[in-house]
Amino acid sequence: MKKIILCVCVGFILFSLSATEADGDQDETELSVEAENTEELKYVPYPEKLVPQSQRPRAISAEDSEKSEERREQNAKNSSTSTEDYVQNTHDTFKYGLEENISDLIDELTKNEDVRFVDDIYDLFHVTKSNSVRQKILTYFSKIEDPCLSDYACEVINDPYDTKKAIVSECMTYISAVKCKEAIPGLIDLVDREDEDYFTQALSTLGDVGGTNEALYLADFLDRDDLSLAQRQSLMRVLGKIKAVQTWKKLSEIAQDEDENSFVRMYAAEAIGAMELEESKAILIELFESDDANFRVYVIKGLSHFHDAETSEVILQALRDTQYKVRLEAVAAVKSLELSDAVPFLIYRCKDTKEEAVVKNKCYDAIAFLNTKEGNDYLISVLTDKKPSDTTKATVASALLEYNHAGTEEIIALAKDSLTSDLKKNLRYALGKEFAKYGRPEFADICAEYLKSSDVSTQGTGLDIWAKGKYESVRDAVVEISKQDGESAEGEESGNKKPKKNANAEKAKRILQMVDSL
Repeated sequence: MKKIILCVCVGFILFSLSATEADGDQDETELSVEAENTEELKYVPYPEKLVPQSQRPRAISAEDSEKSEERREQNAKNSSTSTEDYVQNTHDTFKYGLEENISDLIDELTKNEDVRFVDDIYDLFHVTKSNSVRQKILTYFSKIEDPCLSDYACEVINDPYDTKKAIVSECMTYISAVKCKEAIPGLIDLVDREDEDYFTQALSTLGDVGGTNEALYLADFLDRDDLSLAQRQSLMRVLGKIKAVQTWKKLSEIAQDEDENSFVRMYAAEAIGAMELEESKAILIELFESDDANFRVYVIKGLSHFHDAETSEVILQALRDTQYKVRLEAVAAVKSLELSDAVPFLIYRCKDTKEEAVVKNKCYDAIAFLNTKEGNDYLISVLTDKKPSDTTKATVASALLEYNHAGTEEIIALAKDSLTSDLKKNLRYALGKEFAKYGRPEFADICAEYLKSSDVSTQGTGLDIWAKGKYESVRDAVVEISKQDGESAEGEESGNKKPKKNANAEKAKRILQMVDSL
């Protein structure tokens, strides 16, 4: 397929895209003015489909390298991915490996966001005949947001009909991830065709990469009566995502129309909120009085874009809604808007014995995030009180450790207590997994306690904690475990049973090798 790169096209696209990039800088006043003057603006069709110039993967920055190393440590605790052997084996696999081996390797590199082998992967993409491998490579470059495959993705979008549907779908995901604006003309063409295979995802992708001109294009769809219900629902969501203020009047009418399909109304309500126009707020506050609980959920989604006392009051009241879905969305809005005034409401929800567990868990998280004295004191009291279940304590500990504002001493004390009783093994394991996420210096002593345990799983968790924190004061204990090559106690021969190897000894060796190779 020819790459159409004409001067007139480039000039046009640069003009259109510069307008797109300017969208984010508009304040509410400008948006309101634009919404009121929609008739002065018209969609300008793109003269041709575009394909960007081909490019190699971008140079690896120090920040990318550091992030990649940290991710590898998190996800590869029991094996070394930093040794020379691993690096050489990876190069060899890409050159000579079977499809199955290559696919598994790319999955691992994607999970770790490992950027050391981008050139190998890029070169493989252009020679492989496997659609499965090609799809996984697109997923990999989507994850690390590298635009090196933009030319290929645009070519597929411009003419997808000779390409596997899974590849076309992955190309759209990739375009969204790397914000490839050159794909816009091709996406518009797919939306125009209303092909059931591509319409919804093309529309969604257009919402991710489009701007003012695309909003004007999509506005024309609102007056069409030939769209299916599913297409109309998708359109509502995208118009909000793209902040198509030119469609505000029509969307606000749809949101208020009680004869309209309920799902279309929901998405319209969310969309006008996402546009962040002052006019939307008044409408949404009124709509929150609807008897439809699902509709109220989307009203709260829309209101979560506004930062003022009037909106905050509605969200606080939503925390008391009779439907748990509304309460759940209100908790999300509290966190998004950082409403510290909501902490007493959240605490009440946590104490309510009839409250849904899913709501309570989100409340614990929001309280820890908001970091108020009242909230922190309450969460710590859950840890120190004997009445709450171990499951609840583990959930609270997870929230406190994630935001790291308070409670670390109490969590460590709780872990030490769990080490003294096998009745608390599940709590012990859960807390250990949390310690292993962060590698903070204050976890060194509790790491040593886990390593001293005679319980294989507890000791293994201690190794995970050490792999993350690399505590020098605890290294000797890890070395000692690595020397225990004999059979584990639970693996002693009994009858015809074969002896088991000491799994933690092998694990300790791998971890030491990994740490020493860094």
